[in-house]
Amino acid sequence: MTLDISIQSTPARPVLVALAAILLSWLAEYAAQVMAFGPGGELSHLGVQIAVAQSAVVVTGLVIGLALVGRMDLLARMVTLLFLLVAVLNLALWTLYREAPELYATEAGVSLIQNLSLLLQIALLVWILRAPFRQWLRAGLVIAVVFLGTKEVALRWFSVEELYIFPLAASSDEYIVVDVEGLYAAQDRLMGQQVAALLPEVPGETDVFALALGGTEDQSVFLTEVERVSAILDAQYGSGGRTLKLANSHDHPTRYPMANKSNLASALKEIGARQGAEDLAFLFLTSHGKEDLFSLDFHAAGTADLTAAEFTKMLEDSGIGPAVIVVSACHSGSFIDDIAAPDRLIITAARGDRTSFGCRDGAEWTEFGESFFDKALRSEPDPRKAFPAAVEDVTRKELADDLTPSLPQISEGADIGAVLDRVLTR
Repeated sequence: MTLDISIQSTPARPVLVALAAILLSWLAEYAAQVMAFGPGGELSHLGVQIAVAQSAVVVTGLVIGLALVGRMDLLARMVTLLFLLVAVLNLALWTLYREAPELYATEAGVSLIQNLSLLLQIALLVWILRAPFRQWLRAGLVIAVVFLGTKEVALRWFSVEELYIFPLAASSDEYIVVDVEGLYAAQDRLMGQQVAALLPEVPGETDVFALALGGTEDQSVFLTEVERVSAILDAQYGSGGRTLKLANSHDHPTRYPMANKSNLASALKEIGARQGAEDLAFLFLTSHGKEDLFSLDFHAAGTADLTAAEFTKMLEDSGIGPAVIVVSACHSGSFIDDIAAPDRLIITAARGDRTSFGCRDGAEWTEFGESFFDKALRSEPDPRKAFPAAVEDVTRKELADDLTPSLPQISEGADIGAVLDRVLTR
């Protein structure tokens, strides 16, 4: 018994259907990348070219495989069903990347996911061969080997990872090499200048000391947020003369001290040494993150990321008193259990198991940074009241772009309210 797959109408129809399936796979890849990276990007012309090249390689592999087993009549059907499966896999794998990034954290995890994806594709091709061809096992083996070789070429040389890009994030043709030796040699001077400029507390008054830290060097949005948030805190609380700034920046490596563990610990101790019992510390940290991990990434300088436990110990050792701590990063809510205290207000850009959005080179704000600082806190200086307004704005943007909600978090200690009230009624 054979399966008649011939189409009685125009021969162009199966070809058009196959082309439509290929186009659908590209659209699914694009939609999945938008979902993973958030709004603000655009379609990459180079990415489209790479997607076309990858699809051409895969189709060529199918042609070779089917020619070897004498079943070229199945080409249109194979292309159609394979690329429909690829469209589903694109959405599924990018969703997995967004919801469970820890699965991609190791080479073994990535290899497992890739192998499962390939296995599903091979199983589909073998199933298509099985019904009309009695010697389907031999034919399936041939098509599987050829397909694996084809996919290896496609994935190695035509990886569609930049179908969706942020235009200001394009790498420069003239890559600037960071003088790492000079960078480290400048740290004592840079930190010393900032510390020397710190104003002392005024006895009997409620002063605000601030720290703004940008943790990732290759995306300028974090440096920009350090400077913009510092200006907003000065405007709302008069903290300008009592602010320390730390930032990792490839383009401006010595504008501020590096955001590494050593400088962060030193900055916290300097604030703790000056903060009086009636004063408030406002700490703002912005970067990438994972569960219980905050990125302090300056690749050339060999910096190490900050764990929630390490940050907790730094806070304890610093002597810092009442504080508002805003952590803007993916999975930043995972820090709350470690750093929460009766005299602290903790605000995070996302729940512990969720990602936040808007981390891209050239942007002025991350999505949460814009909603909380640039919009809510500018008009409402009380962070407790600004937070729900920021959450509403974040939620609106995420719904409009069909993103999984980041679910920003807040934790208010029992004793911090009185300090905030004093700050706000100065």
